[in-house]
Amino acid sequence: MSDEGSRQLVQRLRDGDANAANDVFDRYVLRLTALVRARVSPRLSSRVDPEDVVQSAYRSFFRRAAADDIVLQRSGDLWRLLAAFTLNKLRSQLEHHTAQKRDPARELHSVDGLDAVLEDLGSVEPTAEQAAIIADELAAVLARLSGRQRAVLEGRLQGKPIEELAVELQCSARTVRRSLEHCRNELEQRLLENPEP
Repeated sequence: MSDEGSRQLVQRLRDGDANAANDVFDRYVLRLTALVRARVSPRLSSRVDPEDVVQSAYRSFFRRAAADDIVLQRSGDLWRLLAAFTLNKLRSQLEHHTAQKRDPARELHSVDGLDAVLEDLGSVEPTAEQAAIIADELAAVLARLSGRQRAVLEGRLQGKPIEELAVELQCSARTVRRSLEHCRNELEQRLLENPEP
């Protein structure tokens, strides 16, 4: 969708066009849900529902759009704005669920989030179109990685445990985890740089 198309869509929202809300929802809901899933550890996944987080973000976004409080200035602003709403809602949920003497660092670890995304990718058979998109995105991310980072990500995609990769690559498990964290950051950056589906 072009920047002008995004602006027109937001204007239709301001004008109360219900179809515009459906268009915005349908266009970004899967990507926003994946963004949330990538940031929630398996330990918190039973308490934080990605769909609920995204629904809450959309409610806030639609209220702001109806109040004429949304300004798009450049291409990709609609995606970035929705992603910001979603991440803020997620942050609130995580703060709620990690309060009361719990250590958030123990319960939420970004490498766990990447592992959850990799598990999700392996648990559902994608359509041919989805497989092509995933392959393109993965190739773009792999191209931005160093040799070791690429080997770590490929190993995890093959289901190898972190400890096995550390032995295979002659490095520490901590180095493997740092490489996975870097891979997650590269994937996130790619999503932000390419906001249009």
